Amino acid sequence: MTRPHLVRARWRPRALAVVLAAAALLVGSATAAQAHNILVGTSPADGSTAKVVPAQVTLTFNEPALAIGTEIIVTGPAGQEQNGAAVLVNNTVTEHLQPGSPAGPYAVLWRVTSADGHPVSGKFSFTATSPSPGQRPSATRATTSTPASVSGQSATLWWGMAAGVVVLLLLVVVFIRTRKPRTTPPDERDPKS
Repeated sequence: MTRPHLVRARWRPRALAVVLAAAALLVGSATAAQAHNILVGTSPADGSTAKVVPAQVTLTFNEPALAIGTEIIVTGPAGQEQNGAAVLVNNTVTEHLQPGSPAGPYAVLWRVTSADGHPVSGKFSFTATSPSPGQRPSATRATTSTPASVSGQSATLWWGMAAGVVVLLLLVVVFIRTRKPRTTPPDERDPKS
């Protein structure tokens, strides 16, 4: 003889715990995704052709970025062309280019640190048909390291996996705490011989 009201009473706390954990996971991941900077535009635009190599490359984001960990590397036909550190003003990040940079294709690798501390990175390219004005410095400059290979997407993946493990552990704890030993009512027990 089954007692449906007892079965339902045992599963209510478990079902509530699963629903709350799933809601917390969804709300937490949506909040984390909204906190990261989003690239709104670049100057020069991705895939564009400029008449002259620009004096600077500018990235515009939806929110201001942090200076720590923010880096832009501009590579042209003659190698790296950036001149100094990236400059942050409000929601723009600007990298100045060397005078006398040659015409040709340019690749821009960038990494910024969002206000929540997570890095966001990407790349874009443009082409220049004429060199920039000025003379190229004759001294050999030190090479700059490339941005770290950890992108915002892989960091988000790790955070999602960590949240999944926490939710799984919480579900196991709730299951163990709400689980009651199975007992057979006295009227349903086998008679002893």
